[in-house]
Amino acid sequence: MKFICFIAFFLSLKASANPCSMDSSKFCSGIEPGKGQLAKCLSDYQEQLSVGCAKELKEFKKETGSKNPCFEDLADFCAKVPALPGRYEYCLLRNESRLTNKCSADFKKKKSKLIVQDVCAQDIVNNCYEAVTEPEGAIVRCLIKHQGQLAGFCQKAISQKVMNIKKNNPCFEDTEKHCPTQTLFADIHDCMTKKIKILAPTCRKVVEAEIKKEESNPCYRDLIRHCKSGLSSSEQHQCLSLNENVLSNTCRQFRSIESTKLKQMVEICEPDRMKLCPSAPFHDGMIVKCLKENFPRVSGSCQKLLK
Repeated sequence: MKFICFIAFFLSLKASANPCSMDSSKFCSGIEPGKGQLAKCLSDYQEQLSVGCAKELKEFKKETGSKNPCFEDLADFCAKVPALPGRYEYCLLRNESRLTNKCSADFKKKKSKLIVQDVCAQDIVNNCYEAVTEPEGAIVRCLIKHQGQLAGFCQKAISQKVMNIKKNNPCFEDTEKHCPTQTLFADIHDCMTKKIKILAPTCRKVVEAEIKKEESNPCYRDLIRHCKSGLSSSEQHQCLSLNENVLSNTCRQFRSIESTKLKQMVEICEPDRMKLCPSAPFHDGMIVKCLKENFPRVSGSCQKLLK
């Protein structure tokens, strides 16, 4: 089941063209556009809005409501819920008895499909709703913790998931034993690193490998904290750029140096690229990889940058 994402109210309109600009500044100055919160705030001052803004707000609600009958309910009950798969549905299921008639009718049509596709949906709402606002791993860890209280289908699904995790993750038992409250991989890594001496041998090897990655890449900690796993080099670069304001000083300095180095490489190594790697694609470090593979044939000035 898919719900249309909350629309950032008037975000793209210029102040001069936005009938609600003055009203927003007057009544809702502390409200950030997004997740329907600005529209919700303006609705609270419906009787005091200018004629133009009242009309604009009415049209916005009508248009958005025709696409998503639950958008106002989502704004009321789910403002803190992250935009991750299934999270809004869990929120609506949790607040089912409080939904407006229009949203309730729409949700009833989709509820059965939700329960069939996600056999743990009701158990998540009943036992682990506090984890809905937390990182992705928090829900699974909560369900594992409450495994004995789950309904049959969900209990079976979680048992199977635990078996798969144990099979593919040598650190599962140590994580549950020594770091049961951590949910983000970066936090689990920090916890396991501190307890490395008491970990099982197979798990210790995994943690040691992660430590080596961290030592060899000044931005590794930032990658595991802010970016998804399995990203290509260009996707990692893009993710780090999007999270520039929260990166560690070590990572920022490294990226600054690499950026300067890259600019120099474009100027100095271009003749080598044209000669040795004319067909190398311009993504995922393929040109640098090609030049390093041909290192003995690369010019001296370019070799210095490749080292």
